[in-house]
Amino acid sequence: MNKYRHPKSSLFLMEIMLNILFFAVLVTICLQLFFKAHNLSENTSALHRAITACTSIAEVYQSNPDGEEVVLTVYPDAIALNKTLLIYFDAEYKPCNAAASSYRAVLEHDDTLHTAIISFYSQEDDEAIYSLSVSSYSPQTLYELTGGNAQ
Repeated sequence: MNKYRHPKSSLFLMEIMLNILFFAVLVTICLQLFFKAHNLSENTSALHRAITACTSIAEVYQSNPDGEEVVLTVYPDAIALNKTLLIYFDAEYKPCNAAASSYRAVLEHDDTLHTAIISFYSQEDDEAIYSLSVSSYSPQTLYELTGGNAQ
């Protein structure tokens, strides 16, 4: 009598296939988490550098009553339009000319109110990374208060 014995290797093969499937699912989930963490880290780094660049521009602009002229002195490759200054930055966030730029800072100023809005954009997708509003206090002199009749 020859009894047919079912081989146990098929059960072992199914177990290995389920383990591989489970491992593949876990690896996929972990990779997605790592990619999201990496993207968040890059976005945070870009935001930090944009804040630093906008703050630097704001400090230069506020350092003198004629802020536009001082900004053009500090950033010689900046382009002055009517009430707007365009300042370009390379991939390392260093000031550069428009042709080599990866980022752009736009300074829109109003000299009568001593206010400015500085926005930082990515040149690649023209997405705003950060925006900063600044204003300067310009004290009036005694001569201005008395209308020129100070004695």
